[in-house]
Amino acid sequence: MRPLRQRDLQQEDAALLGAVGLVQRSRELGRPAYLALIGGLALLTFALGFVALYLTPTGGTAAIWWPAAGSSALLALVYRGPRWQVLVIVGAMAALSNLVIGRPLEFAGWAVVVVVFELVVFLTVLGPQGRSAMLSTTRGLVRFIAASAAAASVVGLIGMASFALLVGADPLASFAALVPSHLSALLLIVPLALVPLPKPPRGQQVELVVQLVLTTLVTLTVFAPFQNEAIGALLFPFFGWAAVRFVPIVATIELVLLGAIGSVLTVLGGGPYATPDPGVSPTLLVQVYLLSIALTVQFLTVVRSERAELRAENERRATMLRGGFVGSQVGSMFVRAVPGASPSILEINDVAAELVDASWFDPLIEAWVASGVDDLTTEVLVGDDRTVQVHGRRVPTADGDSVLGLQLVDISNFVAAQRAMADAVERERTVADEMRALSQQKDDFVSAVSHELRTPITSIVGFAEELHETAAHEQRQASEIILRNAMRLTEMVEELLELGRMTAPNPVRESSAIDLTTIVGDAVADQAATARDGRVTVETELCPTPTPVMGNANALGRIATNLLANAIKFTPAEGLVRVTTMCEGGTVRLVIDDSGPGISDEDHPRVFERFFRSADASKRQTPGTGLGLSIVKSLVELLEGQIVIERSPLGGARLTVTLPRAADAVVATTAG
Repeated sequence: MRPLRQRDLQQEDAALLGAVGLVQRSRELGRPAYLALIGGLALLTFALGFVALYLTPTGGTAAIWWPAAGSSALLALVYRGPRWQVLVIVGAMAALSNLVIGRPLEFAGWAVVVVVFELVVFLTVLGPQGRSAMLSTTRGLVRFIAASAAAASVVGLIGMASFALLVGADPLASFAALVPSHLSALLLIVPLALVPLPKPPRGQQVELVVQLVLTTLVTLTVFAPFQNEAIGALLFPFFGWAAVRFVPIVATIELVLLGAIGSVLTVLGGGPYATPDPGVSPTLLVQVYLLSIALTVQFLTVVRSERAELRAENERRATMLRGGFVGSQVGSMFVRAVPGASPSILEINDVAAELVDASWFDPLIEAWVASGVDDLTTEVLVGDDRTVQVHGRRVPTADGDSVLGLQLVDISNFVAAQRAMADAVERERTVADEMRALSQQKDDFVSAVSHELRTPITSIVGFAEELHETAAHEQRQASEIILRNAMRLTEMVEELLELGRMTAPNPVRESSAIDLTTIVGDAVADQAATARDGRVTVETELCPTPTPVMGNANALGRIATNLLANAIKFTPAEGLVRVTTMCEGGTVRLVIDDSGPGISDEDHPRVFERFFRSADASKRQTPGTGLGLSIVKSLVELLEGQIVIERSPLGGARLTVTLPRAADAVVATTAG
């Protein structure tokens, strides 16, 4: 036999891994093939039972070997229907073989009981694992042996009782004859369905033929009628050869042939077990011999299957580790460090080889080993623009040296990105500071200009009012225009000044408890003339009870006046504006509804922006700065309130201001 090579082992392992057994393959058969298989196994069970009974020694009650037990189990394992059906088939074959051989009906009946109980116990102990190639693991083999032993023991117990009742046979002798004959049949034949059935590796045909021929010749020699020497051990090497070198089904088939040839030739007087010592049953000796070979071969087969799985798992892990080491994007290396000598590289991948240079690597390793620490994490500047991060672990060896495992990561891009990000953040901070400075300059300019404009505009308004009162009728139109535009300038200046106060570092002014309804009533009175000139009706639904809020009278007046003036300005002639105040729990509300055009969905998100004016042509005709609602929102938020815009039941817009209600004690204190 030629020596095993690595390529042979790989082919054999690949053939075993993932292979299925006869039971699983039978599920893929079409109906005609399946029915032919079931019918063939049923006829085989009958034939084997008939032959075993025919070869029963004269005066004996039990057959020397009962292969029908193995074929019955095969039939049950591949049968797809209910279990009771296969029990009926097996029982019928057992009864038929006994009746055809000429045994009484009582024997046939007990035979049915024996085979049915044997099969039920075998299948129960075997469990659902019998539906797969379970003889590829040690656990599966042990379970199979346990199922076979349990079934054979049940046969022995029922059989010794039946033979004692029917023919008065010795119960112990019957038990000793029945158990081995059924146990060996199960252990030799059932593995045909439970071993994996891979495709045989190529290139073994000649070796297989040689092995089969030699095994057959040795078997015939061991059990030959012309010799009775105890040379059965000669077969063990040949069955070991089959178990180790070929697919499992080869050794299993050879075991079945050994059982058949050995049993028949022993009955015919051949072999070392045909003429045993007085008081020793040839049946028992033959079956013990067959059991020893069967168990040996099956354990060898299972060990080989598990070895193949273990080798495959090791190969997978080695491939994964090899791929992770060689093909990694991270530099990996193993170094042996000897005190007083330069470090020697044991293994290194391509990434690490590109990064490592003796000018920085050797001093780093020497300093690390001299420090005595086990773990290392540091960054090394390689050249002018490359940064390498080094992670290492030191493992001392028995001879005083150290084996160092290192990972090298080129973080140059990461460092460059960090620097770029830091530069970008610094630039943004500078730009933000410049923008804040420009914004402050703008606010200062607006505030200064507004203050400078306030005095002359006040003078213009005063003289315009005096001129309007004393002007002749034909001069009143000019004085009205002067007065109206002067008032518009006054309103604009006040809004700009208010905006300046809002953007100041500390815009919060003095605060006290103030009745919001009183403030709103004053605003309604102030805007009465404007509403009358625009032919807009202003209705009020003011809360009769106090509506105290914490705030500043000027701020609250600005809120009420801006909202009311805005509603009147955008409400057409003959329109309606409704002003409502109310208390709800811990809040006070101011609600202003108008029957104007309302606020479109496009304008809704931007109405509180500074200087925002609607793109609607009809609204742009209405004069304004776009600061009123922005100032209102800022003031409301300073008072820890909120403002909401909705569609009004009057058809226009509804603006609702909600402010925290001041405590009654505070109001009383303020009033007092």
